[in-house]
Amino acid sequence: MPTPPTKYSPETVSLASLDPPGTERIEREMQVMLMRRQFRREDMPCVAATVPEVTLPRILIPHRGRKLRPPILHYGWTGSVSPMLLKYAKEHNLTQTLKCDKDLKVKRTDTFLSRRAALFDIMEKHGLSRPRPCTIQIVGSLNAGTNIAIISLYTNYELHKAPSDEFVDALQKVLGEEDRPRWFIGLTKNTWVSWDHCY
Repeated sequence: MPTPPTKYSPETVSLASLDPPGTERIEREMQVMLMRRQFRREDMPCVAATVPEVTLPRILIPHRGRKLRPPILHYGWTGSVSPMLLKYAKEHNLTQTLKCDKDLKVKRTDTFLSRRAALFDIMEKHGLSRPRPCTIQIVGSLNAGTNIAIISLYTNYELHKAPSDEFVDALQKVLGEEDRPRWFIGLTKNTWVSWDHCY
């Protein structure tokens, strides 16, 4: 897991995707995101039902001054755009494959890489350059509903690399997304751990 830069302060960093400084949150509203252990099978219905946050609570901004580092959360979109990207990849010969058997003969579609290739192609055709550094990826989420894949613009560990609000607005328009991005719980690295813990 990446470590945020030392100059980076959860009290002062300012993005439209974050709670404004000084925002008070009721802990029970963030019960799942504050869980200090690995999710268990019995937790999954509650985790899946967790509504993705519009803005990130500041307690979930990583900082070395705290004893534990928070789970990785992804800021992005899900919904109808995910199957659209797969269809686009197929129609534009952008499908990426995985070699699955020991003899490396059986190939299967890598749906995550195929969606990413489609997304970047769409961006290029609409004159949207990839942000530098590029933090955009397609990832799985535990609370993205029936469509597990989301477009992750950046994580709570990449706030210092976040694309501009103007870029996010432009990409939202290109993709036809009606809602602003939200913060999703990832499939992995989704609980609080000590800073010296290796996943």
